[in-house]
Amino acid sequence: MFDGFLLFTQGRGYPDIPTRRFLRYLVEQLHLPAYCLVDSDPYGFDILATYKFGSMQLAYDANVLRVPEIRWLGVFTSDFEEYCLPDCCQLQLSSEDRRKLEGILTRCYLHKEAPEWRLKLEAMLEMGVKFEIEALSASSISFLSQEYIPQQIRLGRYI
Repeated sequence: MFDGFLLFTQGRGYPDIPTRRFLRYLVEQLHLPAYCLVDSDPYGFDILATYKFGSMQLAYDANVLRVPEIRWLGVFTSDFEEYCLPDCCQLQLSSEDRRKLEGILTRCYLHKEAPEWRLKLEAMLEMGVKFEIEALSASSISFLSQEYIPQQIRLGRYI
């Protein structure tokens, strides 16, 4: 079991400015660790990248909005097999997903600042599959909160 406390915030898709500033405050001022749990698809990764690196539209504010300390907690394409999720939860990447993923893989910061993230994205593209966070609740509604998240943090299974 996970003995620590967890403060949870949800950006409801791409994070807005107040959510990003709030998270940055928690990390900078309160020295709390930050983890990001997103769908295992190109859009989930893009949300994660917005937290860590900032957005192109607000590049001028990146220093006050980005959270470079954030860790990718999951979900990872490899989680699908590891947790024996039902096949119905796994989806094929669409041609749009593939184009978005290929575009993300060209971003220079992935080469310099997040090579492990790049490897996960390359694996997703190679496997040609994606799945949503909700798939982890296929066997139990409490699996995500009672097992997956605590285990990922406790075992350091984030990148």
